[in-house]
Amino acid sequence: MNPKIISVQAKADTPQPQFHARDFRRLIRICCRYRGLLLAGLMLTVVFACFHTASVGTAFPVFKILLEEEGARGWTNRLLAGRRLDVTFAPLTDEHMVVIANVETDSAAYQAGLRWGDGVEPPEGTVASKWLEDIAHTPSNAPINLEAFPAGDRSAARRTVTLTVKDLDTAHRSLRWAASVFLPSSDADKMTTLTRLLIALLIVVTVANVFRFFGEVFVAKAVLRAMFDLRAQLYQRTLRLPLSFFTGRESSDIVGRFVQDIQEIQRGMITLFSKFIREPLRAVFVLGFALFLDWRLTLTVVLVTPIVVAIFWRVAKSVKKSNRKLLHAYGVMIGALTASLHNLRVVKAYTAERREEEKLDDIDWRVFKQQLKLARLQALVSPTMETIAIVAISVLTLWLAQRVLAHELELSRFATLGIALSLLFDPLRKLSDVYVRVMRSTAGAERIFQVLDHPIEADLSSATIELKALENAIEFDAVTFTYPAAEQPAVRDIRLRIHKGETVALVGPNGCGKTTLVSLLPRFFDPTTGRILYDGIDIRESTLESLRRQIGLVTQDAIIFAGTPVENIAYGQNGHDPTRVRDAATRAFADEFIRGIPGQYEAALGERGSTLSGGQRQRLAIARAIFRDAPILIFDEATSQIDSESERKIQTALREFSRGRTTIIVAHRLSTIQFADRIVVMDAGRIVDSGTHRELFDRCPLYRTLCETQFVTEPRG
Repeated sequence: MNPKIISVQAKADTPQPQFHARDFRRLIRICCRYRGLLLAGLMLTVVFACFHTASVGTAFPVFKILLEEEGARGWTNRLLAGRRLDVTFAPLTDEHMVVIANVETDSAAYQAGLRWGDGVEPPEGTVASKWLEDIAHTPSNAPINLEAFPAGDRSAARRTVTLTVKDLDTAHRSLRWAASVFLPSSDADKMTTLTRLLIALLIVVTVANVFRFFGEVFVAKAVLRAMFDLRAQLYQRTLRLPLSFFTGRESSDIVGRFVQDIQEIQRGMITLFSKFIREPLRAVFVLGFALFLDWRLTLTVVLVTPIVVAIFWRVAKSVKKSNRKLLHAYGVMIGALTASLHNLRVVKAYTAERREEEKLDDIDWRVFKQQLKLARLQALVSPTMETIAIVAISVLTLWLAQRVLAHELELSRFATLGIALSLLFDPLRKLSDVYVRVMRSTAGAERIFQVLDHPIEADLSSATIELKALENAIEFDAVTFTYPAAEQPAVRDIRLRIHKGETVALVGPNGCGKTTLVSLLPRFFDPTTGRILYDGIDIRESTLESLRRQIGLVTQDAIIFAGTPVENIAYGQNGHDPTRVRDAATRAFADEFIRGIPGQYEAALGERGSTLSGGQRQRLAIARAIFRDAPILIFDEATSQIDSESERKIQTALREFSRGRTTIIVAHRLSTIQFADRIVVMDAGRIVDSGTHRELFDRCPLYRTLCETQFVTEPRG
C-alpha cells in the first residue's frame, strides 16, 4: 500500500467543500424517527434556557443591594408604581420628592398634563419610598391624586393630577410576587436579602442543570438509536452491492465509513440537537433581558453578529475539507494495519518488522498532519471569538462607564448589562462548535450516502425468471468482460458450451482470465458484451437468488468465517440438520479433523479459520458446497498450500461430489486436469484450445508447456 495515496487520492476524491443540504436533510429525517425522544429533549432544553436566564436576572437585584442605596426592594416598588401610573420614575434622591424620568405621549399621564422632569410630592406625612410601595400594591382602577410641579421648579404652585391605577401584566405581577417572597420588608437588612437571593440563585441553577442533564440524555439516546439504524442500513446495502463497487477500492475505506464516518455524524447530530437548540435559546432569552435593561445598547452589540457568522462560515468550509481528507486517511491507516496483522507470519519470517513499522509510521505521520491541520482550524475558532468578544466588551464598558459617570445609567444596571452582554457572546462562541461539528458530520454523511445511494444488485435488473435445476447446458456466447477502470478486457470473445453433468477444467497461465470467467456465471460481474445462457435463458433475465441457488462455490482462497464448523458448513441456510452437516463433513473428509479438535462441531475456529491448516480449511469449504447440494459446482482449486495427503482427500471428495453435477474447475494440479471430462486452455483472456489431456498434450504447445513447467504433479515415490 502506497502511503502517498493519503494525499493524492484524497485530493482527487474530494469535491469542493460545501454544505450539502440534501445530505443534511437526510440525516435529520433519520434522527426524526425518534422524534419523541428528540422533542422531550428539546422541551427540557427550553426549560433549561428559561431557568438559565432567570439565574442571570438574579444579578440585577444583587447589584442593586451591593451598589446602590435604593436597594432591590426600592427599585422594585419604583418600577411597579411607575408601571401602574403609566410613567417612569427616576431613582430617589430625596424622600420628599419623586421625579418623572419619562412619560409616553399616548399615555393617560401625558394626557393629564405630566411631562418629563416634572416633580411629584408624596402625600403629607409619607416618605417617597413608602408612597411608591403603596402605589405598587394599590388595587387596580383606584384613583390616585398626584401633587405635581414643573421640572426643576419646586417653588412653583402645585397642580393636582388624578390618575387611575392600572393593572399589572403577568411579568410584573410575577416580579411583585418574587419581591414579596425573597426580599424583606426593609432593605436595611441587606445581608438577609442577599442571602435569600443567592439561595434562590442556587435553586434555579440546580433545577436548570437537572433539566439540561435529562435533555441531553434524551437527545443522545435518540441520535444513538438513529446511528444504530444508519449502520444497519449500511450493513444491508454493503452486502448487496455488486462486486464492481469494490473493484479497485480498499476494504479499509468501507470499514472507515462504518467507524469514523458514523462517529462524526453521531457527534454532529448530538451537538446539533443539544447545543443548536440550547445555545440560541440562551442567546435569545439573555438578549431579551438585555433589551429590557437597555435596548439601544443591546442592538448596538448585535451588530457584531455578522462578523462572527462570517468567521464561522469561512473556518467551517476549511474544516469540512480537511475532515474529509482525514476520514480517507483513517481508512488507509486501517487498511495498512490490517494487512500487517493478517500477514504477521510472513512479516516475522522475513524479519520485516522494521520495514512494516516504518511504513505504518509514515502513514500515521500523514494522518497526524491531517489531524493537526484540522486541530489548528478548530483551535482558531474559540480564540478568534474570544478576541472579538474582548474587543466588543471593552468598547461597551467604556461606553457604559461614560453613561454612568454622566448619571445617565444606574450603576447596578451597568453591572448587570455587562454580565448579560458578556453571556450573550458565550452561546455565539459555542455555536461555532455546532457549525464545525455539523460540517464535519456532513463530510461523513457524503461518504455514507455514496454507499447507500449506489444501486444494489437487485436494482440493476428487473428480471423475474426463476431458474430451476440445469437440464441442458450453460453457454458462454461471445462473452467479453473488462473490469471497471481497466484498459484491457480480462476475457475476450469467450465461446464455450458446458453440458449438464460435464466436468470442465480451465487451465492457463496466471492472469489469463480463468477466475474472472467463472465469476461471471454467478453474476458477480456482468459481461461487457455477449451473453451467458442457462438452458437458453440469458442469466441477466433471471433473478439473482434463483441463479445463485443453483451454484455451489469453493473459492481459491478457502473462506472460513469466525464461528463453529457447524456454522461454516451450514452457512447461508435457515436452520440445519446435524445429520446432514456431519454427512457433508464426512464426504469432504473434514469430519476426521473436526472430531479431533476440542469442542468438535461446536469449536470456535478463530478469525478466518486461523486454528486450521490450509488443507483443513479447503475441506471445510468443500463440505459447505456439499451441504448446499447445488446442481452446479465451481471449484477454484487452491492446492498449492496443502500437503499431499490433504490433496488426495480433496481430489477424492471432489470426484465423488461432482458425479452427476455440472462442474467447472479452475485447475492447478495435473491430477485434477486428468479427472476432467474436458480441458479448456486459456491465454490472454481467450480460449485457445479444448479437449482431453492426451489430445491437448499432443497438439497444443501452450498446454504442453504448462504440463512440463507450471502444473504441480503428484509426488512420486
